[in-house]
Amino acid sequence: MTARIGWASGGAGSTTMLYLVNAMLLYFMITQWGVQPAVAGALLLGVRLYDGVLDMVIGTLSDRTRSRWGRRRPWMAAGALVSAAGTVAIFLPPLSADASMRQVQITLAVLLFFTGYSMFSVPSSAMPAEMTTDPAERTSLMSWRTFFLQLAGLTGGAGAPWLVARLGSGMQAYTAMACVAAVFVLVTMAASVLCTGRVAATKATGVSLSRGEAILTLLGNRPFMALLGIKFCGYIGIAAMGAVGLFFVRDVLGRDESAMAQIQLVTSVVGMACLPVWSRMAGRYGKVPVYVVALVLSIAANASWLMASAQEPAWLLLARAFAVGFASTGGLLMSLSMLPDAIEYDFMRTGLRREGVYSGVFEFFQKAAYAVAPFAVGLFLQWNGYVAGAGAAQQSPQAIAAVRLTMGGIPVVTYGAALLILLTAYRLPSRPRLA
Repeated sequence: MTARIGWASGGAGSTTMLYLVNAMLLYFMITQWGVQPAVAGALLLGVRLYDGVLDMVIGTLSDRTRSRWGRRRPWMAAGALVSAAGTVAIFLPPLSADASMRQVQITLAVLLFFTGYSMFSVPSSAMPAEMTTDPAERTSLMSWRTFFLQLAGLTGGAGAPWLVARLGSGMQAYTAMACVAAVFVLVTMAASVLCTGRVAATKATGVSLSRGEAILTLLGNRPFMALLGIKFCGYIGIAAMGAVGLFFVRDVLGRDESAMAQIQLVTSVVGMACLPVWSRMAGRYGKVPVYVVALVLSIAANASWLMASAQEPAWLLLARAFAVGFASTGGLLMSLSMLPDAIEYDFMRTGLRREGVYSGVFEFFQKAAYAVAPFAVGLFLQWNGYVAGAGAAQQSPQAIAAVRLTMGGIPVVTYGAALLILLTAYRLPSRPRLA
Protein backbone atom coordinates (compact mmCIF):
# COMPACT_ATOMS: atom_id res chain seq x y z
CA MET A 1 0.00 0.00 0.00
CA THR A 2 2.82 2.43 0.86
CA ALA A 3 4.45 1.83 -2.50
CA ARG A 4 1.22 2.44 -4.39
CA ILE A 5 0.46 5.63 -2.50
CA GLY A 6 4.06 6.71 -2.99
CA TRP A 7 3.85 6.08 -6.73
CA ALA A 8 0.60 8.01 -6.95
CA SER A 9 2.01 10.99 -5.03
CA GLY A 10 4.26 11.86 -7.97
CA GLY A 11 1.15 12.77 -9.92
CA ALA A 12 0.59 15.69 -7.56
CA GLY A 13 3.87 17.25 -8.65
CA SER A 14 3.54 16.62 -12.39
CA THR A 15 -0.09 17.77 -12.46
CA THR A 16 0.77 20.90 -10.49
CA MET A 17 3.14 21.69 -13.34
CA LEU A 18 0.32 21.28 -15.84
CA TYR A 19 -1.93 23.58 -13.84
CA LEU A 20 0.75 26.25 -13.75
CA VAL A 21 1.48 26.18 -17.44
CA ASN A 22 -2.08 25.68 -18.65
CA ALA A 23 -3.94 27.98 -16.29
CA MET A 24 -1.35 30.69 -15.66
CA LEU A 25 1.45 30.83 -18.23
CA LEU A 26 -0.53 32.24 -21.17
CA TYR A 27 -2.09 34.83 -18.85
CA PHE A 28 1.32 35.63 -17.33
CA MET A 29 2.95 36.13 -20.74
CA ILE A 30 0.16 38.40 -22.01
CA THR A 31 -0.50 40.50 -18.89
CA GLN A 32 2.98 40.62 -17.30
CA TRP A 33 5.34 40.37 -20.27
CA GLY A 34 2.99 42.14 -22.73
CA VAL A 35 3.28 39.39 -25.34
CA GLN A 36 0.57 39.46 -28.01
CA PRO A 37 -1.97 36.62 -27.55
CA ALA A 38 -1.30 35.02 -30.93
CA VAL A 39 2.49 35.14 -30.40
CA ALA A 40 2.19 33.63 -26.93
CA GLY A 41 -0.09 30.89 -28.22
CA ALA A 42 2.26 30.12 -31.12
CA LEU A 43 5.24 29.83 -28.77
CA LEU A 44 3.41 27.38 -26.54
CA LEU A 45 2.26 25.43 -29.58
CA GLY A 46 5.82 24.96 -30.86
CA VAL A 47 7.24 23.95 -27.50
CA ARG A 48 4.37 21.55 -26.79
CA LEU A 49 4.89 19.80 -30.11
CA TYR A 50 8.58 19.38 -29.28
CA ASP A 51 7.58 17.94 -25.94
CA GLY A 52 5.09 15.59 -27.54
CA VAL A 53 7.79 14.07 -29.73
CA LEU A 54 10.07 13.89 -26.68
CA ASP A 55 7.40 11.87 -24.85
CA MET A 56 7.58 9.07 -27.39
CA VAL A 57 11.38 9.10 -27.36
CA ILE A 58 11.52 8.89 -23.56
CA GLY A 59 8.86 6.18 -23.53
CA THR A 60 10.88 4.03 -25.92
CA LEU A 61 14.15 4.65 -24.07
CA SER A 62 12.61 3.83 -20.70
CA ASP A 63 11.37 0.51 -22.11
CA ARG A 64 14.97 -0.30 -23.07
CA THR A 65 16.73 1.03 -19.96
CA ARG A 66 18.65 -1.46 -17.81
CA SER A 67 19.78 -0.37 -14.35
CA ARG A 68 19.73 -1.51 -10.75
CA TRP A 69 16.94 1.06 -10.28
CA GLY A 70 14.83 -0.61 -12.94
CA ARG A 71 13.60 0.78 -16.23
CA ARG A 72 11.57 3.76 -15.05
CA ARG A 73 13.02 5.20 -11.85
CA PRO A 74 16.30 6.65 -13.22
CA TRP A 75 14.29 8.77 -15.64
CA MET A 76 11.88 9.81 -12.90
CA ALA A 77 14.70 10.86 -10.57
CA ALA A 78 16.34 13.03 -13.22
CA GLY A 79 12.96 14.42 -14.24
CA ALA A 80 12.21 15.53 -10.67
CA LEU A 81 15.31 17.76 -10.60
CA VAL A 82 14.79 19.23 -14.07
CA SER A 83 11.08 19.80 -13.38
CA ALA A 84 11.79 21.83 -10.26
CA ALA A 85 14.28 24.02 -12.12
CA GLY A 86 11.88 24.51 -15.03
CA THR A 87 9.02 25.48 -12.72
CA VAL A 88 11.02 28.43 -11.44
CA ALA A 89 12.42 29.36 -14.84
CA ILE A 90 9.09 29.93 -16.63
CA PHE A 91 7.96 32.61 -14.17
CA LEU A 92 11.20 34.59 -13.87
CA PRO A 93 11.14 38.29 -14.83
CA PRO A 94 12.71 39.24 -18.18
CA LEU A 95 16.49 39.22 -17.87
CA SER A 96 16.94 41.60 -20.79
CA ALA A 97 15.14 44.62 -22.21
CA ASP A 98 15.79 43.40 -25.74
CA ALA A 99 12.63 41.86 -27.23
CA SER A 100 14.44 39.07 -29.09
CA MET A 101 16.43 38.06 -26.01
CA ARG A 102 13.26 38.00 -23.93
CA GLN A 103 11.69 35.65 -26.43
CA VAL A 104 14.76 33.41 -26.28
CA GLN A 105 14.54 33.42 -22.48
CA ILE A 106 10.92 32.33 -22.25
CA THR A 107 11.40 29.74 -25.01
CA LEU A 108 14.37 28.11 -23.26
CA ALA A 109 12.55 28.20 -19.94
CA VAL A 110 9.49 26.45 -21.34
CA LEU A 111 11.69 23.88 -23.10
CA LEU A 112 13.41 23.10 -19.79
CA PHE A 113 10.05 22.88 -18.04
CA PHE A 114 8.52 20.39 -20.45
CA THR A 115 11.68 18.31 -20.74
CA GLY A 116 11.62 17.74 -16.99
CA TYR A 117 7.91 17.01 -17.04
CA SER A 118 8.28 14.34 -19.73
CA MET A 119 11.29 12.71 -18.07
CA PHE A 120 9.18 12.09 -14.98
CA SER A 121 5.61 11.66 -16.22
CA VAL A 122 6.11 9.22 -19.10
CA PRO A 123 7.99 6.52 -17.12
CA SER A 124 5.70 7.10 -14.14
CA SER A 125 2.60 6.62 -16.28
CA ALA A 126 4.02 3.33 -17.61
CA MET A 127 4.20 1.79 -14.15
CA PRO A 128 0.52 0.90 -13.50
CA ALA A 129 0.42 -1.62 -16.34
CA GLU A 130 3.40 -3.33 -14.68
CA MET A 131 2.30 -3.10 -11.05
CA THR A 132 -0.87 -5.23 -11.39
CA THR A 133 -2.77 -7.18 -14.04
CA ASP A 134 -6.13 -7.09 -12.23
CA PRO A 135 -8.53 -4.49 -13.79
CA ALA A 136 -10.29 -3.99 -10.44
CA GLU A 137 -6.98 -3.39 -8.66
CA ARG A 138 -6.08 -0.88 -11.35
CA THR A 139 -9.20 1.09 -10.51
CA SER A 140 -8.14 1.08 -6.86
CA LEU A 141 -4.60 2.10 -7.81
CA MET A 142 -5.89 4.88 -10.03
CA SER A 143 -8.17 6.09 -7.26
CA TRP A 144 -5.02 7.01 -5.34
CA ARG A 145 -3.60 8.57 -8.49
CA THR A 146 -6.77 10.61 -8.98
CA PHE A 147 -6.67 11.69 -5.33
CA PHE A 148 -3.22 13.17 -5.81
CA LEU A 149 -4.21 14.74 -9.12
CA GLN A 150 -7.02 16.50 -7.27
CA LEU A 151 -4.51 17.49 -4.59
CA ALA A 152 -2.60 19.17 -7.40
CA GLY A 153 -5.75 21.14 -8.05
CA LEU A 154 -5.38 22.57 -4.55
CA THR A 155 -1.72 23.46 -5.03
CA GLY A 156 -1.44 24.42 -8.70
CA GLY A 157 -5.06 25.27 -9.44
CA ALA A 158 -6.09 27.00 -6.20
CA GLY A 159 -2.96 27.67 -4.16
CA ALA A 160 -0.88 29.22 -6.96
CA PRO A 161 -3.39 31.91 -8.05
CA TRP A 162 -4.28 32.58 -4.39
CA LEU A 163 -0.62 33.18 -3.56
CA VAL A 164 -0.15 35.42 -6.59
CA ALA A 165 -3.18 37.51 -5.56
CA ARG A 166 -1.96 37.59 -1.96
CA LEU A 167 1.45 38.90 -3.05
CA GLY A 168 0.02 41.66 -5.24
CA SER A 169 -0.44 40.01 -8.66
CA GLY A 170 2.76 41.51 -10.06
CA MET A 171 5.83 39.99 -11.67
CA GLN A 172 7.55 39.27 -8.35
CA ALA A 173 4.40 37.57 -7.06
CA TYR A 174 4.53 35.07 -9.91
CA THR A 175 8.22 34.38 -9.31
CA ALA A 176 7.68 33.78 -5.58
CA MET A 177 4.76 31.49 -6.34
CA ALA A 178 6.94 29.49 -8.76
CA CYS A 179 9.63 28.96 -6.12
CA VAL A 180 7.06 27.56 -3.68
CA ALA A 181 5.57 25.35 -6.39
CA ALA A 182 9.02 24.05 -7.35
CA VAL A 183 9.59 22.76 -3.82
CA PHE A 184 6.26 20.92 -3.91
CA VAL A 185 7.06 19.44 -7.33
CA LEU A 186 10.47 18.21 -6.22
CA VAL A 187 9.26 16.69 -2.93
CA THR A 188 6.31 14.79 -4.42
CA MET A 189 8.29 13.48 -7.38
CA ALA A 190 11.19 12.43 -5.15
CA ALA A 191 8.77 10.60 -2.86
CA SER A 192 7.44 8.69 -5.85
CA VAL A 193 10.94 7.60 -6.84
CA LEU A 194 11.91 6.56 -3.32
CA CYS A 195 8.70 4.61 -2.64
CA THR A 196 8.66 2.52 -5.82
CA GLY A 197 11.92 0.64 -5.40
CA ARG A 198 10.19 -2.67 -4.74
CA VAL A 199 7.01 -2.50 -6.81
CA ALA A 200 6.31 -5.20 -9.38
CA ALA A 201 7.89 -4.44 -12.73
CA THR A 202 8.02 -6.19 -16.06
CA LYS A 203 11.11 -6.82 -18.16
CA ALA A 204 11.57 -6.42 -21.87
CA THR A 205 10.54 -9.56 -23.74
CA GLY A 206 12.50 -11.37 -26.42
CA VAL A 207 9.81 -10.67 -28.99
CA SER A 208 10.78 -8.13 -31.63
CA LEU A 209 8.96 -6.52 -34.52
CA SER A 210 10.08 -4.32 -37.37
CA ARG A 211 9.31 -0.64 -37.04
CA GLY A 212 6.44 -0.96 -39.50
CA GLU A 213 4.98 -3.97 -37.68
CA ALA A 214 5.32 -2.21 -34.33
CA ILE A 215 3.38 0.80 -35.63
CA LEU A 216 0.71 -1.37 -37.24
CA THR A 217 0.16 -3.39 -34.07
CA LEU A 218 -0.15 -0.20 -32.06
CA LEU A 219 -2.67 1.22 -34.52
CA GLY A 220 -4.46 -2.13 -34.43
CA ASN A 221 -5.04 -1.83 -30.69
CA ARG A 222 -8.59 -0.55 -31.09
CA PRO A 223 -9.34 -0.01 -27.40
CA PHE A 224 -6.23 2.14 -27.07
CA MET A 225 -6.92 4.13 -30.23
CA ALA A 226 -10.49 4.82 -29.10
CA LEU A 227 -9.29 5.85 -25.65
CA LEU A 228 -6.72 8.09 -27.30
CA GLY A 229 -9.45 9.88 -29.25
CA ILE A 230 -11.64 10.21 -26.16
CA LYS A 231 -8.86 11.71 -24.09
CA PHE A 232 -7.65 14.01 -26.87
CA CYS A 233 -11.11 15.55 -27.15
CA GLY A 234 -11.35 15.88 -23.39
CA TYR A 235 -7.93 17.45 -23.11
CA ILE A 236 -8.82 20.04 -25.76
CA GLY A 237 -11.74 21.17 -23.62
CA ILE A 238 -9.73 21.16 -20.40
CA ALA A 239 -6.82 23.02 -22.00
CA ALA A 240 -9.09 25.68 -23.51
CA MET A 241 -10.75 26.30 -20.15
CA GLY A 242 -7.40 26.40 -18.42
CA ALA A 243 -5.94 28.85 -20.90
CA VAL A 244 -8.88 31.24 -20.70
CA GLY A 245 -9.81 30.72 -17.04
CA LEU A 246 -8.08 33.76 -15.55
CA PHE A 247 -9.36 35.95 -18.39
CA PHE A 248 -12.87 34.65 -17.67
CA VAL A 249 -12.57 35.34 -13.95
CA ARG A 250 -11.33 38.88 -14.50
CA ASP A 251 -13.23 39.99 -17.61
CA VAL A 252 -16.55 38.14 -17.24
CA LEU A 253 -16.91 37.60 -13.49
CA GLY A 254 -15.19 40.85 -12.47
CA ARG A 255 -12.97 39.13 -9.90
CA ASP A 256 -9.24 38.65 -9.34
CA GLU A 257 -7.03 35.55 -9.15
CA SER A 258 -8.44 34.63 -5.75
CA ALA A 259 -11.75 33.74 -7.41
CA MET A 260 -9.95 31.22 -9.58
CA ALA A 261 -8.41 29.85 -6.40
CA GLN A 262 -11.88 29.47 -4.87
CA ILE A 263 -13.24 27.70 -7.94
CA GLN A 264 -10.35 25.29 -8.04
CA LEU A 265 -10.49 24.73 -4.29
CA VAL A 266 -14.10 23.59 -4.49
CA THR A 267 -13.44 21.53 -7.62
CA SER A 268 -10.51 19.71 -6.06
CA VAL A 269 -12.07 19.10 -2.63
CA VAL A 270 -15.23 17.75 -4.23
CA GLY A 271 -13.12 15.61 -6.53
CA MET A 272 -11.23 14.02 -3.67
CA ALA A 273 -14.38 13.50 -1.61
CA CYS A 274 -16.34 11.81 -4.39
CA LEU A 275 -13.63 9.34 -5.43
CA PRO A 276 -15.11 6.45 -3.39
CA VAL A 277 -18.47 7.03 -5.07
CA TRP A 278 -17.05 6.77 -8.59
CA SER A 279 -14.87 3.81 -7.65
CA ARG A 280 -17.83 1.86 -6.24
CA MET A 281 -19.93 2.71 -9.27
CA ALA A 282 -17.21 1.38 -11.58
CA GLY A 283 -17.02 -1.86 -9.59
CA ARG A 284 -20.77 -2.32 -9.76
CA TYR A 285 -21.69 -1.11 -13.24
CA GLY A 286 -18.42 -1.27 -15.20
CA LYS A 287 -15.98 1.39 -16.35
CA VAL A 288 -17.59 2.28 -19.69
CA PRO A 289 -21.14 2.97 -18.40
CA VAL A 290 -19.73 5.05 -15.56
CA TYR A 291 -17.53 6.96 -18.00
CA VAL A 292 -20.63 7.74 -20.08
CA VAL A 293 -22.37 9.18 -17.02
CA ALA A 294 -19.30 11.27 -16.14
CA LEU A 295 -19.09 12.75 -19.65
CA VAL A 296 -22.78 13.63 -19.76
CA LEU A 297 -22.49 15.38 -16.41
CA SER A 298 -19.35 17.20 -17.60
CA ILE A 299 -21.18 18.54 -20.65
CA ALA A 300 -23.99 19.91 -18.50
CA ALA A 301 -21.69 21.36 -15.84
CA ASN A 302 -19.41 23.16 -18.28
CA ALA A 303 -22.31 24.51 -20.34
CA SER A 304 -23.37 26.43 -17.23
CA TRP A 305 -20.34 28.73 -17.59
CA LEU A 306 -22.10 30.31 -20.59
CA MET A 307 -24.68 31.76 -18.20
CA ALA A 308 -22.23 33.07 -15.58
CA SER A 309 -22.01 36.80 -14.92
CA ALA A 310 -20.45 39.32 -12.58
CA GLN A 311 -23.83 39.84 -10.90
CA GLU A 312 -24.39 36.25 -9.80
CA PRO A 313 -23.99 35.40 -6.10
CA ALA A 314 -20.89 33.63 -4.87
CA TRP A 315 -22.81 30.48 -3.95
CA LEU A 316 -23.89 29.97 -7.57
CA LEU A 317 -20.31 30.31 -8.80
CA LEU A 318 -19.17 27.71 -6.29
CA ALA A 319 -22.11 25.45 -7.20
CA ARG A 320 -20.86 25.41 -10.78
CA ALA A 321 -17.40 24.50 -9.48
CA PHE A 322 -18.97 21.70 -7.37
CA ALA A 323 -20.66 20.20 -10.42
CA VAL A 324 -17.51 20.40 -12.53
CA GLY A 325 -15.43 18.79 -9.78
CA PHE A 326 -17.83 15.87 -9.34
CA ALA A 327 -18.20 15.14 -13.04
CA SER A 328 -14.56 15.61 -14.05
CA THR A 329 -13.32 13.28 -11.31
CA GLY A 330 -15.41 10.41 -12.64
CA GLY A 331 -14.07 10.90 -16.16
CA LEU A 332 -10.50 11.19 -14.96
CA LEU A 333 -10.67 8.03 -12.84
CA MET A 334 -12.25 5.95 -15.58
CA SER A 335 -9.78 7.03 -18.26
CA LEU A 336 -6.78 6.42 -16.01
CA SER A 337 -7.95 2.93 -15.04
CA MET A 338 -8.82 2.01 -18.65
CA LEU A 339 -5.37 2.90 -20.02
CA PRO A 340 -3.48 0.01 -18.33
CA ASP A 341 -6.22 -2.35 -19.56
CA ALA A 342 -5.55 -1.25 -23.13
CA ILE A 343 -1.78 -1.60 -22.64
CA GLU A 344 -2.20 -5.12 -21.25
CA TYR A 345 -4.34 -5.95 -24.28
CA ASP A 346 -1.34 -5.07 -26.46
CA PHE A 347 0.89 -7.52 -24.57
CA MET A 348 -1.68 -10.30 -24.94
CA ARG A 349 -1.91 -9.66 -28.68
CA THR A 350 1.77 -9.17 -29.49
CA GLY A 351 3.87 -10.54 -26.61
CA LEU A 352 5.65 -7.16 -26.39
CA ARG A 353 6.21 -5.15 -23.24
CA ARG A 354 5.69 -1.60 -24.49
CA GLU A 355 4.31 0.21 -21.46
CA GLY A 356 6.67 3.14 -22.02
CA VAL A 357 5.80 3.45 -25.70
CA TYR A 358 2.09 3.49 -24.98
CA SER A 359 2.50 6.00 -22.16
CA GLY A 360 4.63 8.16 -24.45
CA VAL A 361 2.01 8.11 -27.20
CA PHE A 362 -0.71 8.91 -24.67
CA GLU A 363 1.32 11.80 -23.30
CA PHE A 364 2.01 13.01 -26.86
CA PHE A 365 -1.67 13.40 -27.57
CA GLN A 366 -2.19 15.12 -24.23
CA LYS A 367 0.59 17.56 -25.10
CA ALA A 368 -0.81 18.03 -28.60
CA ALA A 369 -4.17 19.01 -27.11
CA TYR A 370 -2.51 21.34 -24.62
CA ALA A 371 -0.52 22.83 -27.50
CA VAL A 372 -3.39 23.31 -29.93
CA ALA A 373 -5.87 24.70 -27.41
CA PRO A 374 -3.83 27.67 -26.06
CA PHE A 375 -2.73 28.50 -29.60
CA ALA A 376 -6.33 28.48 -30.80
CA VAL A 377 -7.45 30.46 -27.76
CA GLY A 378 -4.75 33.07 -28.37
CA LEU A 379 -5.77 33.44 -32.02
CA PHE A 380 -9.47 33.53 -31.16
CA LEU A 381 -8.98 36.26 -28.57
CA GLN A 382 -6.82 38.34 -30.89
CA TRP A 383 -9.23 37.97 -33.80
CA ASN A 384 -11.97 39.28 -31.55
CA GLY A 385 -9.98 42.33 -30.54
CA TYR A 386 -8.59 41.30 -27.17
CA VAL A 387 -5.98 43.89 -26.12
CA ALA A 388 -2.80 42.52 -24.50
CA GLY A 389 -1.80 44.26 -21.26
CA ALA A 390 -5.11 46.12 -20.95
CA GLY A 391 -7.57 45.82 -18.09
CA ALA A 392 -11.07 44.40 -18.25
CA ALA A 393 -12.61 47.86 -18.71
CA GLN A 394 -10.59 48.38 -21.90
CA GLN A 395 -11.82 45.19 -23.57
CA SER A 396 -14.60 45.36 -26.14
CA PRO A 397 -17.93 43.50 -25.73
CA GLN A 398 -16.85 41.27 -28.62
CA ALA A 399 -13.63 40.34 -26.83
CA ILE A 400 -15.52 39.59 -23.60
CA ALA A 401 -17.97 37.40 -25.53
CA ALA A 402 -15.05 35.47 -27.01
CA VAL A 403 -13.73 34.77 -23.51
CA ARG A 404 -17.15 33.54 -22.38
CA LEU A 405 -17.62 31.32 -25.43
CA THR A 406 -14.20 29.77 -24.98
CA MET A 407 -14.87 28.93 -21.34
CA GLY A 408 -18.27 27.34 -21.84
CA GLY A 409 -18.74 26.45 -25.50
CA ILE A 410 -15.53 24.60 -26.37
CA PRO A 411 -15.81 22.03 -23.53
CA VAL A 412 -19.40 21.21 -24.51
CA VAL A 413 -18.32 20.41 -28.06
CA THR A 414 -15.20 18.44 -27.13
CA TYR A 415 -16.83 16.42 -24.34
CA GLY A 416 -19.68 15.66 -26.72
CA ALA A 417 -17.17 14.32 -29.27
CA ALA A 418 -15.50 12.22 -26.55
CA LEU A 419 -18.86 10.75 -25.57
CA LEU A 420 -19.61 9.84 -29.18
CA ILE A 421 -16.27 8.01 -29.54
CA LEU A 422 -16.78 6.15 -26.28
CA LEU A 423 -20.24 4.96 -27.29
CA THR A 424 -19.32 3.92 -30.82
CA ALA A 425 -15.65 2.89 -30.87
CA TYR A 426 -14.41 1.64 -27.50
CA ARG A 427 -14.50 -2.14 -27.12
CA LEU A 428 -12.14 -4.17 -24.94
CA PRO A 429 -12.23 -7.87 -25.89
CA SER A 430 -12.19 -10.09 -22.82
CA ARG A 431 -9.80 -12.69 -24.24
CA PRO A 432 -7.37 -11.20 -26.76
CA ARG A 433 -5.12 -13.64 -28.57
CA LEU A 434 -1.46 -13.35 -29.46
CA ALA A 435 -1.05 -12.01 -33.01
